[in-house]
Amino acid sequence: MSNVIITMIYLEVKLPDIPGSLIEMIKPISQNGGNIYGILHNHDKKINNMIPVNVWFELNKELMDTSIFNIRKELTEKKIEITKLSIGSKNKFVTIILSGHVFDTDINETINRLDSKDIKVIELQAKFNGLDKISDVKLKLEFPESMEKISIIHEIEKICKEKDLFLIES
Repeated sequence: MSNVIITMIYLEVKLPDIPGSLIEMIKPISQNGGNIYGILHNHDKKINNMIPVNVWFELNKELMDTSIFNIRKELTEKKIEITKLSIGSKNKFVTIILSGHVFDTDINETINRLDSKDIKVIELQAKFNGLDKISDVKLKLEFPESMEKISIIHEIEKICKEKDLFLIES
């Protein structure tokens, strides 16, 4: 049995705000062996009908060069602008749970505040119970290797204090 080495890829693109554009961006990744890990579709940052989209995906290291070449080529042919492509994640991850009126206190604003500190929400799981009900939201966060986990937690604690949310960290 051989060991397969997997590498994380980070891709930023600009997509037109039209139905089907996200699927068209994902197809070349999937067709070239990419396993999608997370997508952040930034509708709130739309400029000139273009939406920034962040994608994290894994590739088999042995196929890396060919796959990356093909993905770039196919995205370019589809007129999808690549703004950033990073190979090999040098980032750290932490998973947290926010409990309380997470939606009523504007989850989008919370995500934007984290993003402004270079803390990316790469996964969000929630059961929406209604604006007037308490919800639990699980967030997987990615942050630069240069940042300490404790500083990330302090930032989230500030948000929780302002919004009267309860934080559970991993």
